[in-house]
Amino acid sequence: MNTADFLNIVLAFGFIIIISCIAFVSFFLVQALKAITNLANNLEDTTKDVQIIKNKIKMGLLAGLSTLLATFVSGVIKRKKGGE
Repeated sequence: MNTADFLNIVLAFGFIIIISCIAFVSFFLVQALKAITNLANNLEDTTKDVQIIKNKIKMGLLAGLSTLLATFVSGVIKRKKGGE
């Protein structure tokens, strides 16, 4: 075995190591991108859920305000009738 054969073997091992590292890094990069995509989808669903809850609170608030207004108006009418 001469020096050229030894250097070719070392070069082949170097390429195998570099390709293995690239495969390893790309595998974890894909995993990270999947996690980010999943997080973004969950965030979008959470935002939709928050909007639904806000709309329900607004509708409940409007219903409560109408009841409060009706109670106030009926109290004013009763006072005017009682005061006469």
